[in-house]
Amino acid sequence: MSVASHLLGMVVEGPDDARTVPGLVDRVVEGAVPVLKGKLGRARSFCGLDANAPFVMWSAIHQYPVPRRHGHFGGKPGLEDARTAVLALRCFVARNPQPEAVVLVRDSDGKEAERRQGLEQARQDFAWPFEVLLGVAHPMRECWVLAGFVPESKREETSLAALRKELGFDPTARSHELDASSKTAKKSPKRVLDRLTGDDDEREARCWTEPTLGHLRQRGHGNGLAAFLDEVEARLVPIFSDAGTGDDAGAGLGPPQPCAPEGDEASAKVPSRS
Repeated sequence: MSVASHLLGMVVEGPDDARTVPGLVDRVVEGAVPVLKGKLGRARSFCGLDANAPFVMWSAIHQYPVPRRHGHFGGKPGLEDARTAVLALRCFVARNPQPEAVVLVRDSDGKEAERRQGLEQARQDFAWPFEVLLGVAHPMRECWVLAGFVPESKREETSLAALRKELGFDPTARSHELDASSKTAKKSPKRVLDRLTGDDDEREARCWTEPTLGHLRQRGHGNGLAAFLDEVEARLVPIFSDAGTGDDAGAGLGPPQPCAPEGDEASAKVPSRS
């Protein structure tokens, strides 16, 4: 069976997220499609909106010249990030080549329900010509990494025990109870993760590459990780299944059909492909 290369768009907070998200995606896809184990480097690539960019940051979306989204979403006001997410998806519609799926992952920064609902409004706003996957890290990406932290040494066991005593709970089991409001606060996910991993990128990566998916789902139930893994399994794995790994993968995707959102000055027209 031939292995086609699938192009996946990615919108994240920054470079650290752009390491974590593909790693998690690969774990789920390899688990569901064993034939791709060790081959995902050839079977998929991530892209942003600029040439050779593997991702685009949320903060950069508004610089791209595509029509803005105005008005309500299904008769309701747009919630947190809904309009920015629509803009990002319109940019990927205009991208040439167009991806087969777009992954939108956002930190909740304490507004988990609002941001998830806003991203869902964007996903439902249009007949997008690609799969749209949503992830909300609550309260931030570091909590997803903490969910996979398992001590590898006596030093790490001692550090985790000290943090349990200091915080009053296990930050690897209840990372959603941490607080992203300040990097130096006692409950800062960044501070806690640095204490455990020594700010070592390779040690961080082992937190999502080595634990079982069952472990990640269990520890990620409250921080949005389990929900994101479910999104990957339901919406992305089929692209890589037997029907989606041949040479004709992705063929037949036509242009999007507008849903005529209310009050949209662009009349729901996405930009033509470049």
